Amino acid sequence: MPNWEVFDRKARPSVKQPLVTLQGSGTFSMNEASYNAVGRPDQVELLYDKKDQIIGFRPASEKAPHSYPIKPQQNGRTFQTGGRAFCSYYGIEIGKARRFAGEMIDGVLAIDLKGEARDAKRVSRPKAESKKSPRMPVELRAVSG
Repeated sequence: MPNWEVFDRKARPSVKQPLVTLQGSGTFSMNEASYNAVGRPDQVELLYDKKDQIIGFRPASEKAPHSYPIKPQQNGRTFQTGGRAFCSYYGIEIGKARRFAGEMIDGVLAIDLKGEARDAKRVSRPKAESKKSPRMPVELRAVSG
């Protein structure tokens, strides 16, 4: 006898690879795997290795003077922190969303800006055809009515 399971179309598979997106606006978004890897902190310090062009995220306390809060997004699976001033200070290019693989190095979640970055631009789905009849242009309404 089959052991049927009902598919929940709203459920998405969990991504196990830590990924960090540098948004076009300069904010950083972490997927759940990244947030878990860094220890699910409320705050992080942003670190940068200029020579190797590696950005690091280290858990920090609220009292740390250089910490940034991490906020869960509405979907509950993505976590965001500021970074515009950080990117500006270090001359890190923003304007186009790029997604990087994260790696834990000595308790720091690291992304290598020299490594492969995927374009993180959202692909919007085409809108479904409307079942309503097309609206009559204003000029024709005046004539026909």
